[in-house]
Amino acid sequence: MDGDGKRLSSYLSARSAAPGVPGLVELSRSAPGAKVLLFAHPVGGSLLTYQPLVRRFPEYACWGLESSREVLDGGEPTESMQDLARRYAEVLAEHCPDVDLVCGWSFGGALAWEIANLLAARGKRPKVVLLDSTWSTIEYEESTHAEELEWFVRDALRSGGHDGEFLASTESEAAEIVGMDEETFSERLRIFGHNSRLLRKWKPTPGDLDVVIVRAAESFKRDWRTVSSGEVDFQELPGEHYGLLQNADPLATIEKIIRSALDLPVSTPVVSTGVEPDLHAALKELVDTPHWRDLVLRARKMEPEAIAEAYRELGGRGLLTPDWPVEFGGAGLPTKTGVELFEQFIATGLPDLVYALTVQIVGYFVLKSGSDRLKQDLLPRISRGEEFATVLYSEPRAGSDLASLRARADRRGDRYVLNGVKVFSIYSHLSGSALVAARTGDDGHKYDGITLFVIDLAAPGVTVELVETIQPEQMCRVRLKDVEVESWRRIGEEGRGWALLDGALAIERTGIDHVVRAARWLKALRAAAVGSDELQLLEGQVECATTVARAATEVFLRPDATATDTAVAKLYTSETCQQVGHEVLRRWRTLRTEPQDGLVREELLSGLTESPGLTLSAGSSEIMLSTLSVDLKEEYATRCRDILHRFGGELADAVVEVLEPVGAGIKAKPLFSYSADRRAALAGTLAELGFDQVETPEDDGGLGLGLAVGCSINLSLGYLGFENAYQPSAEPGAREGRVRHAAYVLGLGLGLFRTAWEHAAGREQFGRKLVDIDALMFPLIRSYAELHAVSTRLQEIANTLPGLDDAALRRFELLEQDVLVRAVRASMQVLGAQGITEWSVASRFYLRCAENLGLAA
Repeated sequence: MDGDGKRLSSYLSARSAAPGVPGLVELSRSAPGAKVLLFAHPVGGSLLTYQPLVRRFPEYACWGLESSREVLDGGEPTESMQDLARRYAEVLAEHCPDVDLVCGWSFGGALAWEIANLLAARGKRPKVVLLDSTWSTIEYEESTHAEELEWFVRDALRSGGHDGEFLASTESEAAEIVGMDEETFSERLRIFGHNSRLLRKWKPTPGDLDVVIVRAAESFKRDWRTVSSGEVDFQELPGEHYGLLQNADPLATIEKIIRSALDLPVSTPVVSTGVEPDLHAALKELVDTPHWRDLVLRARKMEPEAIAEAYRELGGRGLLTPDWPVEFGGAGLPTKTGVELFEQFIATGLPDLVYALTVQIVGYFVLKSGSDRLKQDLLPRISRGEEFATVLYSEPRAGSDLASLRARADRRGDRYVLNGVKVFSIYSHLSGSALVAARTGDDGHKYDGITLFVIDLAAPGVTVELVETIQPEQMCRVRLKDVEVESWRRIGEEGRGWALLDGALAIERTGIDHVVRAARWLKALRAAAVGSDELQLLEGQVECATTVARAATEVFLRPDATATDTAVAKLYTSETCQQVGHEVLRRWRTLRTEPQDGLVREELLSGLTESPGLTLSAGSSEIMLSTLSVDLKEEYATRCRDILHRFGGELADAVVEVLEPVGAGIKAKPLFSYSADRRAALAGTLAELGFDQVETPEDDGGLGLGLAVGCSINLSLGYLGFENAYQPSAEPGAREGRVRHAAYVLGLGLGLFRTAWEHAAGREQFGRKLVDIDALMFPLIRSYAELHAVSTRLQEIANTLPGLDDAALRRFELLEQDVLVRAVRASMQVLGAQGITEWSVASRFYLRCAENLGLAA
């Protein structure tokens, strides 16, 4: 690895997870409660070696122990590996969550073993995976400075994937060989020498931990069964010591070993099981028939027999719930598979709300929180397509405010008696079961005392009445009169339904049903001879919404999922779908008089009649904005950084933390007005730290982290309001340059949003802070949701650019420009007169946006 990469490694690795915590680095962020993986540094002290492995665990919290000058100089000098481990263990106890697994390579394995024993002695027994770690059997001898210099250079080169002869006689010459500045080289050499001495003297502490030993076939061997009385599992991989963490095959095996040690799911490609291709083929065989087209056309006209037959056809082929457990009718496949199949069969025109209500909401909710008897009774019938289910939440006086519901469920022995009226439910006249929210108590807060049940809609006392609406999918009023419900049909604990209900709403808010519907309506508009140029922006928006919805389907099943996680998805996907419907509305006078294919006509009618209600169900747009408002008031800075972290995590933090203090000392005008000299200086700073090597392939001496990670630098520069000074050493391509520019523009939008929010949080008018005035803030909050959605799509584009056609990239650029204009408008409105003064930071952000918006020729 060349010097710039090493300087970047030195900078990133020396940064602590928290101020004043030398040696502890948060390598990746994850959801609260995720498994914690700890990586102990090798002899050179840098954590860069582990980056290819850490990237394989994005869903878990990865921490690292990094050796630095502060670690060496803090407290008494460490005289043994055990002493060094004790120093790190103290830091871990105070600043790191409980560690589930400790891993180390080479010297890092020795350190990991000692730390694991100390953690076990304190009551926390982590799993241990050691990568090619041994100890010396010869008597320790002090090495000379020249020997340490030679060993260090050779280790640095081989750790970076390079071999080379040692041809230096001084530290200055050696620093030139490995490409480090002399100060960094001197510090790293000192760390290497210190750790080498500890390793040569080390004798492992006996322990009783279970440990997996991964050995390279061409390395020295030691029998760890003489050290641990626990279970010792040996795994030998082909190759040599340095190749374990550099080559894809051993890395994949090590990933599986770590996941197996923690009983974590192993990531599996969509088509790798041998089952999924059969499901896709089975679906294609079904939908490519005249019979299916006839079923769909009749189902779109709301013929109950056609809807029921279509879903029985899907269920009989295992296409409705492939991601459910086998015992409930599924195949145990990834959630992604179920979403893909849903998108494909709904794209044929089949009404989607039947599936959304039955499988995505009631089915998953029972799967997640229902009793064993309820699961066994209901889920297999749903999986086979033999029964539909609906949701009974809303009441005449409790629509979006479900905490005001009045339906009651009174306990009588081993069952409950339900009374009340539910309105605006969909497909209740076709369903066999319903998820009902009822009040079982009146004490305490209005959110207390709500209980959930799954009832039989054919039970005595249940009356279902149709309510005529303008849309084909009919609504119902359901009256409950002394309806008896067995206690095993209760979901969760009595009176604790609000938290579960919140989770159920999160399931409804993924938006996957909205984007599939929007795609169908767009297809119908194109079939009705609406010009493709007129639909480009809408198509780009639907593509973006689809990415957002797919991402949300991976979130709502997490144990820590909240309504906030999917509020952006619900808001963005429902409003996008509604805008497609409004396009039908604008053209309806012409469309209704022109001859159309039967299914196209049904789709256009659906777009016209269904779009008004899309932003109402599962929480209106205003409720989504309120949800986001509460979160942003508490965490607006964190939420902005979260978007940066989507692309680069530590790298984005590094750019901001290096450059932000520089900008703080410069007045607004010289900072935000363009300066060629400052741009060159920024580019030089980035190159000095090695940021220009982020995208350069590892074979060429770079970090090989890819375009998406490189975009985090553009994004961070825009977020700070600096010039777009990122100049990757990798050969720049026109398409890659457009994606980086899009990241920079997105950063400008985020920076202006942050500026506006900070102003609103500190400014009062008429006795209220601006941030508390919904009429003013809702457009700004909506712009945040749109920026968030655009960032999700941009990351996908950066990761899949080679396979993306130019038309899709252009549609995204149109979409981003449209979003940024609205974000700028909303921000400037919140900022008021201060935003347009010549000296304000906001006005400079505004002008910089103006300079960078617009499409490339």
